[in-house]
Amino acid sequence: EVEVMEGWPVLSERFHSATEPAQAKSVASLRVGGNSGADVIVEGRVRDISERSAFTLADMALTSCAAMDEPDHCSTPWDYCCEDPAALKLGTLIVEFTENEAPVKETARGFHGLDHLSEVVVTGKLTIDDLGNMSVAASKVYVRSE
Repeated sequence: EVEVMEGWPVLSERFHSATEPAQAKSVASLRVGGNSGADVIVEGRVRDISERSAFTLADMALTSCAAMDEPDHCSTPWDYCCEDPAALKLGTLIVEFTENEAPVKETARGFHGLDHLSEVVVTGKLTIDDLGNMSVAASKVYVRSE
C-alpha cells in the first residue's frame, strides 16, 4: 500500500498513459542532446517524490542501493547514495505535472502504483535552465511496474 500525501489528491487520470510510449530516451541522452522547449519521451526510475506534483527521475544506468549486492545495507535505497555524485547530477532530472504552466495541486505518489524506484516513461516538454538543470513539464506518465 502506497502512502498518500496529506491534503493532496493523487494525480488526475488525464496524466495516465495506458500504453508505454515508444522510443523513450534516457536521462543521460537528454543531457547530451536535449533542447529546451522540445517535446520529449524519457524513461527512468523514480528517485525522490515531493509532497506535491513532482519527482526526480534517475537514469536507468544509475545503480540504486536496492540493486547492490548487499541487501538491506541502506534504509533509503531510492536516494542512490552509493552512486558517484557527479554521475547522479548528470543522470537525474525533475518531472513536474503542470497545467497552464503551473504545478497541479496533486501528488504523483501512489498514481498507478508510482513510488520510489518505480520504472516510468514520461511524456512532456523539456526545460534546461542557465545552470544546466533539466526538468520536464509532464503531460503523461506510464508506470511500468503497475
